[in-house]
Amino acid sequence: MRIFSLYRGFFAFLDKITPSSSKWEIYSTHYLKPHQEFLENYFSHFPLINVSSLRDRVERIKASDYSLQKHLISVCPPEKIISESYERCRSIVSSKEEPEVYLFVGFFSPDAFVTNFQGKPVICFGLERFRDFRLLKILFAHEYAHFLLNLRSGEIPEDKKLRWLLISEGIGTYFSSLVFPESKISDHLLMRRDRLNWCQEHEGHLRDIYCSGRFSPEELIDFYRKGNQELDIPPQAAKYLGFQAVRKYFAQREEIDINSLFSNKNLALSLEL
Repeated sequence: MRIFSLYRGFFAFLDKITPSSSKWEIYSTHYLKPHQEFLENYFSHFPLINVSSLRDRVERIKASDYSLQKHLISVCPPEKIISESYERCRSIVSSKEEPEVYLFVGFFSPDAFVTNFQGKPVICFGLERFRDFRLLKILFAHEYAHFLLNLRSGEIPEDKKLRWLLISEGIGTYFSSLVFPESKISDHLLMRRDRLNWCQEHEGHLRDIYCSGRFSPEELIDFYRKGNQELDIPPQAAKYLGFQAVRKYFAQREEIDINSLFSNKNLALSLEL
């Protein structure tokens, strides 16, 4: 597995900032241009970002804004955590195609995600939002599952995208629980304990909303991402339904072979929410 520590160029940029310097020129020299192909691919997912808006953001940067991340990485290198997590993941499901991992600093990045880059899925971590690396090993295991799904799943039909969103999140959550069974389920779901309690108490309510046909797939995806106050749904609560679907599927079997869900898209999509 190759790990690309792009954040080092960003920190080099921070170290070069002086009161009289052009932040944009330093940013371009030490970070943007050396990693231009990856960063342009990343920024392309945000249509409101162009050169002018990016430059404005860069000029507003203060080195002190990233002091926590610099200290955290110096005492707890993420590369080590990710490499150790990968070895645990491979003991459950290995792949001939090893993942590439990109550690970078954006401005609005998800903590972790899989994206297509140079014609293949890659695992990415936007380090600017991390306050600690307590869940980094679980995040990697979760994204490794998405990496495997992206390798093998093929195109998802438009009318199945909502179901795939929930089931794939469930597979990622269940997979990380196999890799790190000693961790709490709330950590695998990337939820606070009170949010998990809510999901457990309101599972029927969630299922009614997502399975009743009363709402369009577009509305339900919006509910998933943002929540909905009128319906009393917090953001991303429906990932609990995906996790329950996978958990119940394997509870009915003597042996757990999660590789079957990675290799068979139709089987994964057939799981009942």
